[in-house]
Amino acid sequence: MNNKTYPGQESLTRLPQTLREFGENQNRLNAELQKENASLSRQIEVLAGHLGDMMDLVRTMRKELDELKKNTTELQNEQELNIRRFHRCAEELDRMEKEAERLRLNTKLNSNAIDRLMKP
Repeated sequence: MNNKTYPGQESLTRLPQTLREFGENQNRLNAELQKENASLSRQIEVLAGHLGDMMDLVRTMRKELDELKKNTTELQNEQELNIRRFHRCAEELDRMEKEAERLRLNTKLNSNAIDRLMKP
């Protein structure tokens, strides 16, 4: 872009021509700047559109992230509940095994006692 509109000091005899050249140069510069301004305005509009799209995407992603956090919390709560249930089942299983062992021992003792009683 040519941004030099006035070439500098000139003699007074060339003043009208210099002013005309200055005006022409200024008009050319203004036209170039106007084109550049229009181009930049179009670029800004495109970027603004992209920014709007990106903001919509960020909002959508935030909603999805909130949903994922909610689901994660629910799953963690369910996991804790299942762990408590498994502990209760394990405790009950231990009690049942101990009871079964006690019954086996009682049965063996009773069998031995009956055997002793049955021997003459």
